[in-house]
Amino acid sequence: MSFLSFVIEYKFVILFYVLIIAIVVVNKKKFDFQAKFIALYRTQVGIKLMHKFSDWLGGFIRGFGYVGIFIGYAGMVLILYFILEGFYKLIFVPEAPATLAPVIPGVPIPGSPIFVPFWYGITALFVVVAVHEFCHGIVSAAHNIKVKNSGIVFFGPLIGAFVEPDEKELKKKSWWAQESLFAAGPVANGVLSVVVMLLLLFLLFPMMSSFVTPTGFFFEDVTEDYPALAAGVQPKTVYSTINNVPVNNASYLNELLNNIKPGDPVVIGNENLTHTVITTEHPDKPEKAFLGIIGLQSKHALKDSAQQWKFDVLTVISKFLQWVFILSLGIGLANLLPLGPVDGGRMLHLTLKKWFGEKRAMVVFSKITVLLLALIIILVIVPIFKAVI
Repeated sequence: MSFLSFVIEYKFVILFYVLIIAIVVVNKKKFDFQAKFIALYRTQVGIKLMHKFSDWLGGFIRGFGYVGIFIGYAGMVLILYFILEGFYKLIFVPEAPATLAPVIPGVPIPGSPIFVPFWYGITALFVVVAVHEFCHGIVSAAHNIKVKNSGIVFFGPLIGAFVEPDEKELKKKSWWAQESLFAAGPVANGVLSVVVMLLLLFLLFPMMSSFVTPTGFFFEDVTEDYPALAAGVQPKTVYSTINNVPVNNASYLNELLNNIKPGDPVVIGNENLTHTVITTEHPDKPEKAFLGIIGLQSKHALKDSAQQWKFDVLTVISKFLQWVFILSLGIGLANLLPLGPVDGGRMLHLTLKKWFGEKRAMVVFSKITVLLLALIIILVIVPIFKAVI
């Protein structure tokens, strides 16, 4: 895609981000700028509510906060595993999808395996960040640490939220209190993801299913240089047979791919056409069969056209919640990186100080930060570079 065609296709998204930047620049005296591209607008919004929560549930919040420390460190190990695994795949499995990718709602990132829709992404991102920061504030209040400010933060054109506990009061608290405050945001994101997943699985999806009848399946996209595209399989085309067996949903193909070997044929078709796909090895699990498809989805037909508006409303809510789930999980894990000023970094630095003392802890933490930053930059930049060239 040329630069001009990109601008034309995403003109409204670009206009929105330009408008956000313009608003910040015009009102720059009202913002506190950090690192030149992070703009903070401080308020007192939500602080009284944080203290009310801590008054009602102070004991529970403190107790769960202590448990959250262990959850936070488990998440830190998990995200480090993903990064190391991603670096291994980058070297030895170059066709594997990118492990890390920047998220800009409405803007496709070259080499990224996902595209975040604009309005779903913007609103879900704000909700996820607001929950993250609000829970930092609640735990802060539960430990009698003053929350000085709340507010809106702009990371360039991206909008988020923040809370600002009193750092002097925070440093006087115990290791447990400080660690639980740092872990609160990422753990809240994990809890939010679980709650949203349960709502989708046990409420939204069953409600939507009651309105429709399954009629087939389709693929969101088809990957280049893999068998599906070579056989003529097209994205968005609805198919209704697999190996000449009538199929009305996506689960049958998933089960089939789990039970056949690379090299086995899969015949995909509908009433008008047929494609014979010779499967290949899965890039991550060579023992599994792989077609080269992205986003296997079931196709449905509405039972009663008079219920269309209800189904549309449920569809919007479910898509929004799906992006809340994805972004909450991603942001929660990203904030557990033992890196610089993010929550995971502050957790690890505090623990290193407890073990080694201030000076040695800073040396060890600085080395970890530099190494991890280098890995992250490589994992983000290389897939983009490969996709562009």
